[in-house]
Amino acid sequence: MTGGLFLGICSIALLISAGVCIFAKPLAHTLCVMDMPDGANGRKRHRRPTPLVGGIAVSLPVVFSLLFLQPGLNSLASVTGIVTIFMLLIGFFDDRRDLNPGLRFGLSAFVIMGALALVPDLRLEVLYFSFLDRPYILAPVIAGAFTLLCLLGLQNAVNMADGKNGLVIGICMIWTGFLLYCAPLELRLVLTVLLMSLSVTFMFNIRGRLFLGDAGSYSISVLIGLLSIYVFNHSTVELPADLIVLWFLIPTCDCIRLIATRVSLGRAPFVADRSHFHHIIYDSMPWRYGLTLYLGLIAVPGGLATFWPELTLPMIVLVMFSYYSIYVTLTRRQSLAGEIR
Repeated sequence: MTGGLFLGICSIALLISAGVCIFAKPLAHTLCVMDMPDGANGRKRHRRPTPLVGGIAVSLPVVFSLLFLQPGLNSLASVTGIVTIFMLLIGFFDDRRDLNPGLRFGLSAFVIMGALALVPDLRLEVLYFSFLDRPYILAPVIAGAFTLLCLLGLQNAVNMADGKNGLVIGICMIWTGFLLYCAPLELRLVLTVLLMSLSVTFMFNIRGRLFLGDAGSYSISVLIGLLSIYVFNHSTVELPADLIVLWFLIPTCDCIRLIATRVSLGRAPFVADRSHFHHIIYDSMPWRYGLTLYLGLIAVPGGLATFWPELTLPMIVLVMFSYYSIYVTLTRRQSLAGEIR
């Protein structure tokens, strides 16, 4: 691909993303996806009705760029684009009608299984770890099931993290940057477009002009998951499996904690509440500092380990310790403040 074509595709993708963001309100009214606040004591505490079209602003330019991948990648490009569109549609109907979690997961699993069946490069069949000399080779059936579990887990973790302006988009920008550093040449275009679209949407989201919605969190999380698997299988640099775990560790840890806590209390595992890590941080400090803290917990250890893979295991231990230390410290402080009041 020539430099001029690369630049032209990126420019068109940028215009698509910016256009959706600028016309977010009329688009959201047309699609009936305005997020309504539910008061100061509710879960949705934004001040005014907000368009849920951030996912469209990110996903459509990426699907457009997938049309221009190299001929040898046609199956990957078409399948990844179709999966992204289907996830966007599942999230769109969830935004409008609050789909049953079982139905939502069933539909997502069906779409992902189709992608894994069609594109072998999207399956995790050989796992390399920074602390082991030998790779793990998974049987085809186990590899498919494991990959499906990873992608559904990432989708749910990202969806649970989507609760404050700039958070999920910022996280995805960091992940895309990591992938760009490791990606083979054939994926540089789609990852560049993804990073640009995320950056444009971030500027509107951080000001509360639009939200990702479930359409955004579902489509972007699975898209990044699929691209991560392909990059892992074809990386141009050393990319152990535990490094991928480190990248996704904070949202995943928080998702596991939330599900375990809710089940232990006899509640549905996917019921919405305000006990997420980002809520704990938001209730303890101004969000501009909280956002920096959260993103820093992902960017700094992940960046160090990406450049020096031998640091991956120590960084995983450090991130887990930091996550739980911050969570325990802030929740205890909030509990004490409540008792004093």
